[in-house]
Amino acid sequence: MDKVSRRLQDEISHISQKMEESLLSFFDKLPNDPLTNIIRYHMGWLNRDFKKEDSYKGKRLRPVLCSLVCKITGGRIEDSYPPGIALELTHNFSLVHDDIQDKDLFRRGRETVWSIWGIAQGINVGDAMISLAHKAILDSRLDYYKKYRLIDILDTAIFRLCQGQFMDVSFEERQDVEIEEYLQMVQGKTCSMFEASLEMGTVVSEREDLAEQFVSIARNLGLGFQILDDILGLWGDPKVTGKPVGSDLRQNKKTYPIILGLKERPEAREVVLNKDKTEKDIEYIIKLFESSGIMNLCKEKVASYLSKAREMIECLPLDKENIGLLMELTYYLENREK
Repeated sequence: MDKVSRRLQDEISHISQKMEESLLSFFDKLPNDPLTNIIRYHMGWLNRDFKKEDSYKGKRLRPVLCSLVCKITGGRIEDSYPPGIALELTHNFSLVHDDIQDKDLFRRGRETVWSIWGIAQGINVGDAMISLAHKAILDSRLDYYKKYRLIDILDTAIFRLCQGQFMDVSFEERQDVEIEEYLQMVQGKTCSMFEASLEMGTVVSEREDLAEQFVSIARNLGLGFQILDDILGLWGDPKVTGKPVGSDLRQNKKTYPIILGLKERPEAREVVLNKDKTEKDIEYIIKLFESSGIMNLCKEKVASYLSKAREMIECLPLDKENIGLLMELTYYLENREK
Protein backbone atom coordinates (compact mmCIF):
# COMPACT_ATOMS: atom_id res chain seq x y z
CA MET A 1 0.00 0.00 0.00
CA ASP A 2 3.08 2.25 0.06
CA LYS A 3 2.44 3.04 -3.63
CA VAL A 4 -0.97 4.50 -2.82
CA SER A 5 -0.74 8.25 -2.26
CA ARG A 6 -2.73 10.36 0.13
CA ARG A 7 -4.33 11.97 -2.93
CA LEU A 8 -5.81 8.66 -4.13
CA GLN A 9 -6.98 7.74 -0.64
CA ASP A 10 -8.64 11.15 -0.29
CA GLU A 11 -10.15 10.87 -3.78
CA ILE A 12 -11.63 7.43 -3.06
CA SER A 13 -12.87 8.55 0.36
CA HIS A 14 -14.49 11.69 -1.09
CA ILE A 15 -16.18 9.85 -3.97
CA SER A 16 -17.35 7.05 -1.64
CA GLN A 17 -18.90 9.60 0.71
CA LYS A 18 -20.66 11.45 -2.12
CA MET A 19 -21.83 8.13 -3.56
CA GLU A 20 -23.23 7.09 -0.18
CA GLU A 21 -25.09 10.40 0.09
CA SER A 22 -26.50 9.92 -3.42
CA LEU A 23 -27.64 6.38 -2.64
CA LEU A 24 -29.32 7.49 0.59
CA SER A 25 -31.01 10.41 -1.18
CA PHE A 26 -32.28 8.04 -3.88
CA PHE A 27 -33.68 5.63 -1.27
CA ASP A 28 -35.26 8.47 0.73
CA LYS A 29 -37.71 8.85 -2.17
CA LEU A 30 -38.68 5.16 -2.06
CA PRO A 31 -41.42 3.55 0.08
CA ASN A 32 -40.84 2.51 3.66
CA ASP A 33 -42.20 -0.98 2.98
CA PRO A 34 -40.80 -4.45 3.83
CA LEU A 35 -39.36 -5.12 0.35
CA THR A 36 -37.47 -1.82 0.18
CA ASN A 37 -36.37 -2.17 3.80
CA ILE A 38 -34.86 -5.58 3.06
CA ILE A 39 -32.85 -3.87 0.31
CA ARG A 40 -31.82 -1.23 2.86
CA TYR A 41 -30.77 -4.07 5.17
CA HIS A 42 -28.60 -5.62 2.47
CA MET A 43 -27.06 -2.22 1.65
CA GLY A 44 -25.99 -1.89 5.29
CA TRP A 45 -28.30 0.88 6.49
CA LEU A 46 -30.78 -1.14 8.58
CA ASN A 47 -30.59 -4.20 10.82
CA ARG A 48 -32.88 -7.20 10.39
CA ASP A 49 -35.55 -5.47 12.52
CA PHE A 50 -35.39 -2.48 10.14
CA LYS A 51 -33.78 -0.24 12.74
CA LYS A 52 -31.00 2.10 11.63
CA GLU A 53 -27.58 0.49 11.70
CA ASP A 54 -24.19 1.59 10.41
CA SER A 55 -22.55 -1.66 9.28
CA TYR A 56 -19.91 -2.35 6.63
CA LYS A 57 -21.47 -1.55 3.26
CA GLY A 58 -18.93 -3.01 0.87
CA LYS A 59 -16.29 -1.18 -1.15
CA ARG A 60 -18.66 0.76 -3.45
CA LEU A 61 -15.84 0.11 -5.93
CA ARG A 62 -17.77 0.19 -9.20
CA PRO A 63 -19.33 3.63 -8.67
CA VAL A 64 -15.94 4.91 -7.48
CA LEU A 65 -14.36 3.70 -10.73
CA CYS A 66 -17.12 5.34 -12.78
CA SER A 67 -16.77 8.68 -10.98
CA LEU A 68 -12.98 8.61 -11.13
CA VAL A 69 -12.97 8.07 -14.90
CA CYS A 70 -15.60 10.78 -15.36
CA LYS A 71 -13.53 13.26 -13.37
CA ILE A 72 -10.11 12.61 -14.92
CA THR A 73 -11.55 12.75 -18.44
CA GLY A 74 -12.97 16.21 -17.84
CA GLY A 75 -16.56 15.49 -16.84
CA ARG A 76 -18.73 16.87 -14.03
CA ILE A 77 -18.42 14.33 -11.24
CA GLU A 78 -22.05 14.95 -10.21
CA ASP A 79 -23.14 13.47 -13.55
CA SER A 80 -21.53 10.17 -12.58
CA TYR A 81 -23.68 9.65 -9.48
CA PRO A 82 -26.84 8.31 -11.22
CA PRO A 83 -24.91 5.62 -13.15
CA GLY A 84 -22.93 5.00 -9.96
CA ILE A 85 -26.16 4.24 -8.10
CA ALA A 86 -27.19 1.92 -10.95
CA LEU A 87 -23.85 0.11 -10.87
CA GLU A 88 -23.96 -0.37 -7.11
CA LEU A 89 -27.54 -1.66 -7.14
CA THR A 90 -26.75 -4.03 -10.01
CA HIS A 91 -23.67 -5.34 -8.23
CA ASN A 92 -25.70 -5.91 -5.06
CA PHE A 93 -28.53 -7.60 -6.98
CA SER A 94 -25.92 -10.10 -8.17
CA LEU A 95 -24.71 -10.65 -4.59
CA VAL A 96 -28.24 -11.29 -3.25
CA HIS A 97 -28.88 -13.90 -5.95
CA ASP A 98 -25.34 -15.27 -5.68
CA ASP A 99 -25.86 -15.91 -1.95
CA ILE A 100 -28.98 -17.93 -2.78
CA GLN A 101 -27.24 -19.99 -5.45
CA ASP A 102 -24.20 -20.61 -3.24
CA LYS A 103 -26.28 -21.11 -0.08
CA ASP A 104 -24.07 -18.57 1.71
CA LEU A 105 -25.30 -17.67 5.18
CA PHE A 106 -23.10 -14.59 5.67
CA ARG A 107 -22.12 -11.59 3.58
CA ARG A 108 -19.95 -8.75 4.92
CA GLY A 109 -20.15 -10.29 8.38
CA ARG A 110 -23.98 -10.23 8.44
CA GLU A 111 -26.69 -12.78 7.70
CA THR A 112 -27.60 -12.93 4.03
CA VAL A 113 -31.02 -11.81 2.80
CA TRP A 114 -32.24 -15.28 1.83
CA SER A 115 -31.08 -16.83 5.13
CA ILE A 116 -33.40 -14.45 7.03
CA TRP A 117 -36.37 -13.94 4.68
CA GLY A 118 -36.18 -17.07 2.53
CA ILE A 119 -35.24 -17.90 -1.05
CA ALA A 120 -38.45 -16.60 -2.65
CA GLN A 121 -38.14 -13.17 -1.07
CA GLY A 122 -34.42 -13.12 -1.80
CA ILE A 123 -35.24 -13.50 -5.50
CA ASN A 124 -37.83 -10.69 -5.21
CA VAL A 125 -35.30 -8.40 -3.55
CA GLY A 126 -32.68 -8.98 -6.25
CA ASP A 127 -35.23 -8.41 -9.02
CA ALA A 128 -36.38 -5.17 -7.39
CA MET A 129 -32.81 -3.89 -7.23
CA ILE A 130 -32.42 -4.28 -10.99
CA SER A 131 -35.56 -2.21 -11.62
CA LEU A 132 -34.24 0.47 -9.25
CA ALA A 133 -30.90 0.49 -11.09
CA HIS A 134 -32.71 1.46 -14.28
CA LYS A 135 -34.84 4.01 -12.41
CA ALA A 136 -31.71 5.72 -11.05
CA ILE A 137 -30.56 6.47 -14.59
CA LEU A 138 -33.96 7.26 -16.12
CA ASP A 139 -34.93 9.65 -13.29
CA SER A 140 -31.66 11.58 -13.58
CA ARG A 141 -31.17 14.97 -15.25
CA LEU A 142 -28.81 13.53 -17.85
CA ASP A 143 -29.78 14.06 -21.48
CA TYR A 144 -31.67 11.44 -23.48
CA TYR A 145 -28.61 10.18 -25.39
CA LYS A 146 -26.60 9.61 -22.22
CA LYS A 147 -29.51 7.81 -20.55
CA TYR A 148 -29.89 5.55 -23.58
CA ARG A 149 -26.16 4.76 -23.70
CA LEU A 150 -25.96 4.11 -19.96
CA ILE A 151 -28.95 1.75 -20.00
CA ASP A 152 -27.54 -0.07 -23.02
CA ILE A 153 -24.14 -0.51 -21.35
CA LEU A 154 -25.77 -1.62 -18.09
CA ASP A 155 -28.08 -4.19 -19.71
CA THR A 156 -25.23 -5.62 -21.78
CA ALA A 157 -23.17 -5.97 -18.60
CA ILE A 158 -26.05 -7.63 -16.72
CA PHE A 159 -26.50 -10.22 -19.47
CA ARG A 160 -22.77 -10.96 -19.52
CA LEU A 161 -22.78 -11.16 -15.71
CA CYS A 162 -25.55 -13.77 -15.86
CA GLN A 163 -23.64 -15.72 -18.52
CA GLY A 164 -20.61 -15.78 -16.24
CA GLN A 165 -22.69 -16.82 -13.24
CA PHE A 166 -24.26 -19.61 -15.32
CA MET A 167 -20.78 -20.94 -16.10
CA ASP A 168 -19.65 -20.59 -12.48
CA VAL A 169 -22.61 -22.61 -11.19
CA SER A 170 -22.19 -25.25 -13.92
CA PHE A 171 -18.53 -25.72 -12.93
CA GLU A 172 -19.66 -27.00 -9.51
CA GLU A 173 -20.95 -30.18 -11.15
CA ARG A 174 -17.75 -30.77 -13.12
CA GLN A 175 -14.55 -32.40 -11.96
CA ASP A 176 -12.26 -30.64 -14.41
CA VAL A 177 -12.34 -27.05 -15.61
CA GLU A 178 -9.67 -25.53 -17.83
CA ILE A 179 -8.05 -22.19 -17.02
CA GLU A 180 -9.35 -20.80 -20.33
CA GLU A 181 -12.93 -21.66 -19.28
CA TYR A 182 -12.38 -20.04 -15.90
CA LEU A 183 -11.12 -16.84 -17.54
CA GLN A 184 -14.14 -16.79 -19.87
CA MET A 185 -16.40 -17.13 -16.83
CA VAL A 186 -14.64 -14.26 -15.03
CA GLN A 187 -14.89 -12.00 -18.08
CA GLY A 188 -18.65 -12.36 -17.73
CA LYS A 189 -19.15 -12.52 -13.99
CA THR A 190 -16.64 -9.88 -12.91
CA CYS A 191 -15.10 -8.01 -15.83
CA SER A 192 -18.47 -7.05 -17.32
CA MET A 193 -19.23 -4.72 -14.41
CA PHE A 194 -15.70 -3.30 -14.29
CA GLU A 195 -15.90 -2.56 -18.01
CA ALA A 196 -19.35 -0.99 -17.62
CA SER A 197 -18.11 1.21 -14.76
CA LEU A 198 -15.25 2.71 -16.75
CA GLU A 199 -17.22 2.98 -19.98
CA MET A 200 -20.09 4.76 -18.22
CA GLY A 201 -17.55 7.24 -16.88
CA THR A 202 -16.56 8.13 -20.46
CA VAL A 203 -20.21 8.49 -21.49
CA VAL A 204 -21.07 11.06 -18.82
CA SER A 205 -17.82 12.99 -19.44
CA GLU A 206 -18.48 12.94 -23.21
CA ARG A 207 -15.17 11.20 -23.91
CA GLU A 208 -16.44 8.04 -25.57
CA ASP A 209 -13.43 8.25 -27.88
CA LEU A 210 -11.52 6.77 -24.91
CA ALA A 211 -14.11 4.09 -24.12
CA GLU A 212 -12.34 1.25 -25.93
CA GLN A 213 -9.06 1.91 -24.10
CA PHE A 214 -10.78 2.09 -20.73
CA VAL A 215 -12.72 -1.13 -21.40
CA SER A 216 -9.45 -2.96 -22.10
CA ILE A 217 -7.97 -1.58 -18.88
CA ALA A 218 -11.10 -2.62 -16.97
CA ARG A 219 -10.91 -6.17 -18.33
CA ASN A 220 -7.42 -6.64 -16.90
CA LEU A 221 -8.40 -4.98 -13.62
CA GLY A 222 -11.37 -7.35 -13.37
CA LEU A 223 -9.33 -10.48 -14.06
CA GLY A 224 -6.75 -9.50 -11.45
CA PHE A 225 -9.47 -8.50 -8.99
CA GLN A 226 -11.28 -11.85 -9.28
CA ILE A 227 -8.15 -13.99 -8.90
CA LEU A 228 -7.24 -11.98 -5.80
CA ASP A 229 -10.80 -12.56 -4.57
CA ASP A 230 -10.21 -16.28 -5.05
CA ILE A 231 -6.99 -16.04 -3.05
CA LEU A 232 -8.79 -14.28 -0.20
CA GLY A 233 -11.47 -16.98 -0.32
CA LEU A 234 -8.86 -19.56 0.73
CA TRP A 235 -6.24 -17.56 2.62
CA GLY A 236 -7.97 -14.33 3.67
CA ASP A 237 -8.75 -13.32 7.25
CA PRO A 238 -12.49 -14.01 7.82
CA LYS A 239 -12.59 -11.11 10.32
CA VAL A 240 -11.58 -8.83 7.46
CA THR A 241 -13.37 -10.46 4.51
CA GLY A 242 -16.61 -11.14 6.40
CA LYS A 243 -16.83 -14.66 4.93
CA PRO A 244 -15.60 -17.99 6.33
CA VAL A 245 -12.36 -19.38 4.90
CA GLY A 246 -12.80 -22.25 2.47
CA SER A 247 -16.39 -21.54 1.42
CA ASP A 248 -15.36 -22.00 -2.24
CA LEU A 249 -14.11 -25.50 -1.41
CA ARG A 250 -17.30 -26.36 0.49
CA GLN A 251 -19.39 -25.32 -2.52
CA ASN A 252 -17.20 -27.21 -5.02
CA LYS A 253 -16.33 -23.96 -6.79
CA LYS A 254 -13.64 -24.05 -9.45
CA THR A 255 -11.71 -20.91 -8.58
CA TYR A 256 -8.26 -20.09 -9.95
CA PRO A 257 -6.29 -21.58 -7.00
CA ILE A 258 -8.51 -24.67 -6.91
CA ILE A 259 -8.07 -25.33 -10.65
CA LEU A 260 -4.31 -24.86 -10.31
CA GLY A 261 -4.22 -27.04 -7.19
CA LEU A 262 -6.04 -29.89 -8.93
CA LYS A 263 -3.47 -29.78 -11.73
CA GLU A 264 -0.38 -29.37 -9.53
CA ARG A 265 -1.39 -31.82 -6.77
CA PRO A 266 -3.44 -34.62 -8.40
CA GLU A 267 -3.21 -36.67 -5.21
CA ALA A 268 -5.59 -34.16 -3.61
CA ARG A 269 -8.30 -34.64 -6.24
CA GLU A 270 -10.39 -37.09 -4.25
CA VAL A 271 -10.54 -34.79 -1.23
CA VAL A 272 -11.07 -31.59 -3.25
CA LEU A 273 -13.85 -33.09 -5.38
CA ASN A 274 -15.62 -34.77 -2.46
CA LYS A 275 -18.95 -32.98 -1.96
CA ASP A 276 -19.03 -33.87 1.74
CA LYS A 277 -15.76 -32.31 2.86
CA THR A 278 -15.12 -31.98 6.58
CA GLU A 279 -13.46 -28.98 8.23
CA LYS A 280 -10.33 -31.14 8.54
CA ASP A 281 -10.43 -31.74 4.78
CA ILE A 282 -10.71 -28.00 4.12
CA GLU A 283 -7.74 -27.28 6.38
CA TYR A 284 -5.68 -30.02 4.70
CA ILE A 285 -6.39 -28.71 1.18
CA ILE A 286 -5.60 -25.09 2.05
CA LYS A 287 -2.29 -26.02 3.69
CA LEU A 288 -1.36 -28.39 0.85
CA PHE A 289 -2.04 -25.77 -1.81
CA GLU A 290 -0.06 -23.13 0.09
CA SER A 291 2.95 -25.42 0.62
CA SER A 292 2.83 -26.29 -3.09
CA GLY A 293 3.24 -22.65 -4.07
CA ILE A 294 -0.30 -22.29 -5.42
CA MET A 295 -0.94 -19.05 -3.56
CA ASN A 296 2.26 -17.51 -4.95
CA LEU A 297 1.38 -18.61 -8.50
CA CYS A 298 -2.01 -16.94 -8.11
CA LYS A 299 -0.43 -13.73 -6.81
CA GLU A 300 1.93 -13.70 -9.81
CA LYS A 301 -1.09 -13.94 -12.11
CA VAL A 302 -2.78 -11.04 -10.32
CA ALA A 303 0.39 -8.98 -10.71
CA SER A 304 0.56 -9.91 -14.40
CA TYR A 305 -2.96 -8.67 -15.17
CA LEU A 306 -2.49 -5.46 -13.23
CA SER A 307 0.84 -4.89 -14.97
CA LYS A 308 -0.97 -5.16 -18.32
CA ALA A 309 -3.50 -2.62 -17.07
CA ARG A 310 -0.64 -0.24 -16.17
CA GLU A 311 0.86 -0.54 -19.65
CA MET A 312 -2.51 0.43 -21.13
CA ILE A 313 -2.97 3.30 -18.68
CA GLU A 314 0.36 4.77 -19.81
CA CYS A 315 -1.04 5.00 -23.36
CA LEU A 316 -4.04 7.13 -22.37
CA PRO A 317 -3.99 10.72 -23.66
CA LEU A 318 -4.25 12.18 -20.17
CA ASP A 319 -1.95 14.43 -18.16
CA LYS A 320 0.79 12.98 -15.99
CA GLU A 321 -1.08 13.59 -12.75
CA ASN A 322 -4.16 11.62 -13.78
CA ILE A 323 -2.09 8.82 -15.31
CA GLY A 324 -0.33 8.58 -11.94
CA LEU A 325 -3.65 8.46 -10.11
CA LEU A 326 -4.85 5.52 -12.24
CA MET A 327 -1.52 3.76 -11.71
CA GLU A 328 -1.93 4.09 -7.96
CA LEU A 329 -5.43 2.68 -8.26
CA THR A 330 -4.00 -0.55 -9.68
CA TYR A 331 -1.73 -0.91 -6.63
CA TYR A 332 -4.68 -0.15 -4.37
CA LEU A 333 -6.60 -3.03 -5.96
CA GLU A 334 -3.59 -5.34 -5.91
CA ASN A 335 -3.01 -4.91 -2.17
CA ARG A 336 -6.56 -5.08 -0.86
CA GLU A 337 -7.39 -7.52 1.94
CA LYS A 338 -11.16 -7.77 1.43
